[in-house]
Formats: sequence, structure tokens, C-alpha cells
Amino acid sequence: MYFTLARRAVRALRAVPIIRDIVIVTSSAEVANFAGHLMARVVHQTRDEGINAACEAAIRDFPTGDFSSGELPAGGAATALIIPGDLPLISSDAISALLHAAHLHERGVTIVPDRHHIGTNALVCTPADAIRPRFGPNSFAEHLRTAQEHGLEVRIFESGELALDIDGPEDLDVWGGRDNDSDVLSLSFPATGLASPDLSDR
Repeated sequence: MYFTLARRAVRALRAVPIIRDIVIVTSSAEVANFAGHLMARVVHQTRDEGINAACEAAIRDFPTGDFSSGELPAGGAATALIIPGDLPLISSDAISALLHAAHLHERGVTIVPDRHHIGTNALVCTPADAIRPRFGPNSFAEHLRTAQEHGLEVRIFESGELALDIDGPEDLDVWGGRDNDSDVLSLSFPATGLASPDLSDR
């Protein structure tokens, strides 16, 4: 039941040219097999350590380059886009708009809040390891605070398509009628897109 929404998320990420790699972090052999069928890169964990550890593992799997000169590297994964996997209205257009608003050539953090402005439904970090992910209770405020503590420019990106996540029956009620794709259910693991800083084709 978890995989249909995951498929939608990966397809949406795949349709955005700037995203170089899609990473799914999991301790489940079943999830790893599913990710392989979608041509996503898999980072294996020996046990489920939670979404924050999963995101950090995905980011560690890719070089972030040397930012000591103040310039973004020509290669490598300069930016991490972290998308939790329970966004039923996710689309490539919404992701593209988010990445364009995130100013990927500049250091900073862009946060997409959930519809209650309590949780975080997407996080863009340049460089990729700019901050440690703080998903969990009050993650919107936690990500904002952490970025500010690191002296990073913080942007808040409001998106109707990315604001809805499925945490309970109330969210299912909100979703009802807004999406006619009956082949979409819930997802319990993150999909992480790693973006190149090259925006010349956009």
C-alpha cells in the first residue's frame, strides 16, 4: 500500500531536468527492490533510524564540493532537496517552482511548510549539508531556527501542491475531491532529490 504514492513522488522528481539523482534510504529489502525498479539510487541502512538519519545518509553518499572559496562547485551535488513521501498532490511543476525560488547558486535554506505551518514538507539546502535535518515535531520552526543559527539566508516557499501531507484522517478528507487518481496511497519513507547547481537548461 505504500508504493503507489512513492511512485508518483519519484516520477515527479524524475521529470525535473535539474535533479541529477534520486535517493531512497531504507532498511527494507522490499523498499530497496521497489526503488531499484524506479531507477532510484538506494542507500541501505542496517536498521530504521528515522527520517533525519535517512536524509543525512543520503547526503553523505554524494560529494558536496568545496565551498571554502565562497563559490559553488562546478560538479557534485551542491544542493539537497528533501521531500517526505506523503505528499499526494506533488508535481514536477511544483518542484520546479520550488527549486527556482531557492536561488541554488547561493548559500541558503528554503523551507516549504505544511498547511498548518507546523511541519516541513520540503527542504532545500545549498550546500547540501548546510544544516542537519530536523524533521519531527514543530519541524518548520526547528528548520528555521537551525538555519538562522548557522547564519544562512532562509526562504519560505508556500505551495498548495506541496502543503498537503497525509498524517491522519483529517488530511485524507482535505485530499478527497482534489485528486482523482485512485492509485495513490500513503508512503512511509523519504525520497531525496539531489540537484546540480546548473540552471542553464531551465
